[in-house]
Amino acid sequence: MGFSNIMDSNSYSPDQPLDSATESLIAARDRTLGPSYRLFYERPVHLVRGSGTRLYDADGDCYLDAYNNVACVGHCHPHVVEATSRQLATLNTHTRYLHEGIVAYSERLLATMPDPIDRVMYACTGSEVNDLALRVAEMHTGATGVIITADAYHGNTAAVTAISPSIGGATRIGPHVRTVAAPDSYRIPADDLAARFEAEVAAAAADLRAAGFGLSAMIVDTIFSSDGIHPDPSVLAPACAVVHRAGGVVITDEVQPGFARTGDAMWGFLRHGVVPDIVTMGKPMGNGLPIAAMAARAAVL
Repeated sequence: MGFSNIMDSNSYSPDQPLDSATESLIAARDRTLGPSYRLFYERPVHLVRGSGTRLYDADGDCYLDAYNNVACVGHCHPHVVEATSRQLATLNTHTRYLHEGIVAYSERLLATMPDPIDRVMYACTGSEVNDLALRVAEMHTGATGVIITADAYHGNTAAVTAISPSIGGATRIGPHVRTVAAPDSYRIPADDLAARFEAEVAAAAADLRAAGFGLSAMIVDTIFSSDGIHPDPSVLAPACAVVHRAGGVVITDEVQPGFARTGDAMWGFLRHGVVPDIVTMGKPMGNGLPIAAMAARAAVL
């Protein structure tokens, strides 16, 4: 099986000579974990703890963590540790019962969104809420076609793997999916950027309609992180207008840019001056703990 470039560039090769302790741990890992769990780096890093922006290995070496994307306020943040410990010692329940905690949190979360986005649903991972968002969009529009960028990543359930070309390898993009080139401000003149992206989205919507799928949704990571570009904030609004005119909904995947990690605003879509129909967020909302959410306009739900 082939892998995407990011996997190739970071992958561990079993041909590398290692010390006996590392080889023993890798052998135990290979005996117990499925083969799709990829190990990174020529000499794999054996981590034992984290604190803030730092990770520490079994030899006591310290690393600046610029890779892990879910601990958005740092590893083992004391406020997160205290809050989760307090809740674990109080109650672990679900939405079939009344509990003040989920209502209070939902009110605080929705208060960070523009007014039209006024409902929220929960899951455990970004993959799950992106899957849920696709289902909601399909039920709302009656269509199944989806527009994504050419190197998008939106998760690893069956539904969202079909809209995640950046995974590479044996991943197959669904027949109901159309890709558009990300609005690359390095290669495209600034004056043409928004118009070219708008035109590509319009062409994709027309192709989906001609193929009988119709347009259910366009889903975008608002910083286009897996596409590897720095998007100009002017590019998204015209494309969103095209989607709405074609009867689709706009889903912004905030797993990467959300919770103020762009530095400009609480949510990446606010940088673009758009209000999506559905917003998804993943494990960074729990600083890496398995919690995720889908916020949406009530009319879509």
